[in-house]
Amino acid sequence: MDNYKHKWTALQNSIFRFLCIKTGMSTNLRGLAKSLKVSPTAVSKSLDKLEKEGLIKINKSKTMNLMSIEFNRDNQKAINFKRIENVKIIYESNFLETLENLFPGCSIILFGSYSLGEDTINSDIDIAIIGTKGKEIELTKYNKLFERKVTINFYKSWSDIHKHLKENILRGIVLHGGIEL
Repeated sequence: MDNYKHKWTALQNSIFRFLCIKTGMSTNLRGLAKSLKVSPTAVSKSLDKLEKEGLIKINKSKTMNLMSIEFNRDNQKAINFKRIENVKIIYESNFLETLENLFPGCSIILFGSYSLGEDTINSDIDIAIIGTKGKEIELTKYNKLFERKVTINFYKSWSDIHKHLKENILRGIVLHGGIEL
């Protein structure tokens, strides 16, 4: 069963998660080490495997001892892993449990660029809640935690949703409930 398990260290996982959250922004070795609260040497040793797998890009300066590190948005494998990481972040935050408690019996769907792994640091997180009227929710805590603006769209039923928006939502990830066809 080891076939499906990634053999990354905890630091490599932390680096990958950090770069997923900061997609679209490059960082240097010292900045990355400082953010993760580890030594630059440890980060430097952990980068090789992620780069060989094509998950990150490292650009080294020819004139100075500097390197620019960023998430590789050109690699489909990296985007697929980022998609998984995004959903993992949602589940680990207990955000879904909060929504389930506030909207019992409703379908909760993550859609848009965040669900596809194509989001950047400037993207928002789109959530559709189907089966209820809108309700005021305090999202400041989650906006800060995800480092993204969370946008929640409410719909009483699937029939109330415009065709093109419905197609976009259906390309997303069902976090709770189901889809009515």
